[in-house]
Amino acid sequence: MIDSKPPASTHWVAWGQRLLLAIGVLGMLVVAALSWLKSPLPEPVSTTRELREGCQTGLTGTAGRHTDLRTPSGLAFTVVTPVNYTPQRQHGLMIMYPPAGFGSASAERYYQFTTQAHQQGFIVVYSNAIPLSSKALLLQGEIATQVVSQWCIDPTRIVYAGHSDGGSVATGLAVRNDGHSIKPTHLLISAAGITGEDLQKESCPAPMHVSLLHNPSDERFPNYGKSAAQWWSDCMQCTNAGNDSSGCQIKHCRQGRTLRYCETPEKHSQWPLVAKQFWHWLDRDVSSPP
Repeated sequence: MIDSKPPASTHWVAWGQRLLLAIGVLGMLVVAALSWLKSPLPEPVSTTRELREGCQTGLTGTAGRHTDLRTPSGLAFTVVTPVNYTPQRQHGLMIMYPPAGFGSASAERYYQFTTQAHQQGFIVVYSNAIPLSSKALLLQGEIATQVVSQWCIDPTRIVYAGHSDGGSVATGLAVRNDGHSIKPTHLLISAAGITGEDLQKESCPAPMHVSLLHNPSDERFPNYGKSAAQWWSDCMQCTNAGNDSSGCQIKHCRQGRTLRYCETPEKHSQWPLVAKQFWHWLDRDVSSPP
């Protein structure tokens, strides 16, 4: 179990803390390069999907880009909605947790998911990075609750995603059982520093759609992804279903969920190209609330 009260931590959280300096330096170098290039943030676009109606009245969230929002504990994050967002229609929610050293703006530039997410009817959230720890999970976990309380969200399309430390945070929030945080229906995890052995110490959550992307020769976390995929397979009682057109291994799991494991060629500092296939995978993964 991941302890929701700091300073207690699990083995993999402690491991993340020991690697913080090295990964943080890497992250800051990338952030510096992105800042120097000053690439513009993606402009919000309209969704092209038909979204179902049905949300509570009185939601205060509006369309557009909302920067410098804060959780109750003070963590900064950004919400970017489709241009044609309306509180009468349920939108998907994608929270992109950042690699170490990234702010919300640099994370948005790094992932480059805003436009595709909007086209598919998703509100996208980018948060600021904080050192990986049990406290980080608490702070990052407040974001989903706050967004759901303000914007009209489809409970069958909630995605937690991230690369490196961001992937570790997304995984931790999915497996942590604190009794009150919002759980995702989909996970998109890349190059996370969590092994199957680490996950053995956690409780098995309700089945969800899980996509794991990892280079077996990753210079920081070699072979971590494969053992993590095996843990998820055992947890969700999955059976092999071959490979898809992207070369990812597919498994069919309990409650109609899908597990994907994709071996990627990119270096640790790179968001894998195959991640763009997520939107095709999402259409195939019809989900119901967990």
